[in-house]
Formats: sequence, structure tokens, C-alpha cells
Amino acid sequence: MIELLFLLLPVAAAYGYVMGKNSAKNLAHEQNRKITSEYSKGLKFLLDREEDQGLEHLIQLLEVSADSVEHYLTLATLFRKRGELDRAIKIHELLIEQPNLDIEQVKSCRLELAKDYIMAGLLDGAESNLVVLVKAGFDEALEPMIQLYSQTRDWQKGVNMYEAYSELFADKASCAAIANFYCEVAIESNDNKYFEKATKLNHQAVRPLYELGLDAHERQDNVKAIYYWRKLTSEFPQIAPLVINDLQSCYEALNITTEFYGLVEELLPNAGVTIKIKHCQGLVESGNVAEAIMFLTDSLKREPSIRGFSYLLQLLSAKNVKIQGVLEEIDHLVTSYISTKPDYQCNKCGFTSHKLYWLCPSCKTWESVVPSRGLDGY
Repeated sequence: MIELLFLLLPVAAAYGYVMGKNSAKNLAHEQNRKITSEYSKGLKFLLDREEDQGLEHLIQLLEVSADSVEHYLTLATLFRKRGELDRAIKIHELLIEQPNLDIEQVKSCRLELAKDYIMAGLLDGAESNLVVLVKAGFDEALEPMIQLYSQTRDWQKGVNMYEAYSELFADKASCAAIANFYCEVAIESNDNKYFEKATKLNHQAVRPLYELGLDAHERQDNVKAIYYWRKLTSEFPQIAPLVINDLQSCYEALNITTEFYGLVEELLPNAGVTIKIKHCQGLVESGNVAEAIMFLTDSLKREPSIRGFSYLLQLLSAKNVKIQGVLEEIDHLVTSYISTKPDYQCNKCGFTSHKLYWLCPSCKTWESVVPSRGLDGY
């Protein structure tokens, strides 16, 4: 009998284990069914336009289960898009307080909360949350933090953030933003060392080289102006129209104009029509007018340009005295048309302007506004 009892004990244990497991499964299933039912009920409230009741129902459910955090993030994003920022904030704040969320989920929720605060104009709250994320090495917080400091014009705070966490600034966009922060601090403090610091970032930006060249040019330090602007035009050929005339005057002041046209030759492969016109001017100065006309005509066939056409008319007018008056009248009409066209365009959102902006007024991107290209451009 005792032996039989010992034989039955493993069977009983196995039976108990199976029953217990099934019981736990049934309990978990029942719990999930209940949560799903309650979740569906909350969504139904929302669909029936009973927003207040639906939101409260879902928030109460959140306190029961945080497993569906992605659903709540989606819901909060929906509220934010609808402009119901108080509701989005409430959901994100409750999510952050959930003890069973992992650290990455908390970071995502905190980032979304910061975005809510920015849209609501609660900038101090947004900054405090973004600072926490940056200190934790969460690089996704960099873009909204940069946008926040750009909006509040807290240039020094942006510089301090970079100097404390420079390893996070790995892409060109963030480096361009910080470079401009340095430039703004340099202008406010009248201290050029910040311009120099801006040239030492992981990615070279446009504005520091432009500002350093401009400062040297204003001080009639032609050698330094050439150094900075030559580097600028070599690294960013699309920016050449900004400085090319002043750069030419620096070379002329030093009686090394031939070196200027040497630079123009280097820029030609990636240049717009402005550099091509400079190349033609060099040919004209050396007496090769026919070659200049041929070069520009061939270039316009491949890449039509109103500005290039205007200069071609000037070349033809100077060469053909008989029809000079007619060509000059046509050129006058062309230049009048050109004057109505924007000089600059954002290469990210398409914003156009007659004025240069380092920060695009439309998409809030640093250094995306450049001299316009294409048929009407430079």
C-alpha cells in the first residue's frame, strides 16, 4: 500500500501542476478579456463623441495595465494633433508615473510630454524634461531641445549643452545648429573666439566661415578674408554667390586676380550660373570674347538660366553694334523680370525670400536657406 502511495505521488504532483497552470492561464485569459472589453468600451465612448467619459475610462484602465503603452501614446498623439493638449499631457504624465514601464518606454513618454509642453507654450516644463533626456544620453531629445533654444534664443544654453554632451552631436543638422548658436553668442558678446570654436565641430558649417571672412573683409584684411571665403566656397559651392563679388575684390586689392580666376576654374564643375558668368568675365578680360559666348551658349543649352541669358545678351550687345539697342532693350526686360524673383530658397521646405535667413522661418531648419538655383536662380 505504501509503495502504491509513492507511485501515485508523482501523478498527483503532475496533476496539480497541470491544473494550476490551466487555472493561471484561465485567470490571465479572463484578465485580458476584461481589459480588452474595458479598452473597447473606452474607445466606443470616443467614437460616440463622448470624449470626456472615454478619456477618463481609458485613463482608469491605464492604472490597471501599462502593457498597452503604445496604444496610449497613439491616443495622446491623436489628442495633440487635435489641439487637446491638456488631455495629451495628462496621458503622458500618467504613463511616466507607471512603475512597471521599462526605461526606454519612460524616455519615449517623457519626450512626447516635452513636445506637448512646447505646443502648449509651457517652455520651462519642456526644457526640464528634455534636459533629463539629454543627460541620459537620449539623442532623440536633441532636435526638440535645439528647436526650443532656437525659439527662446537661449544661445548660451545651447552652447553649454553641446560642450557638456558633444558626443551626442554626430549629424550635420545638429552641428549646423550649434555652429549658429556659437555665431549668435559671438555677435552678442563681440568675441570672435566663438566663431573659431564653431569651425571646430564634427561637421563644418557655413555661417562661421562666412562671418569670419566678413569680419576680415570689413577690417580690410584681404588675406584672411580670402582664406575663410575660399574655404567656404570650396566646401559649399552653392553658397558662392553670397561672397563671390567681395572675394573678387579681395584678390584685386592684392593684385592677384589671376588666382581668383583659378579659384573660379576649380568651382566650375559644381557651380551655378554665377560662377559660370565669372568664368566668362575672365575670358573677356583676356580678350577671348568669342570663347566666352561659345561657353555660355553651350552651358545655357544644357542648363537654361535667365541670369545667364541676361549676361549672354550683354556679350552679344557689346560685339554687335548694329543690334546693340535691341539687345539692350531685351536685357532690360530680362533684368526687370529677374528682380521680381526670390534670391533665396530653403532646400528643405521650399520657402523663398529676397533676404538671407540662417534659420528658415518656415521649417525652422538651420542653414537650409541658400541662394536659389534653377531657371531663375544663381
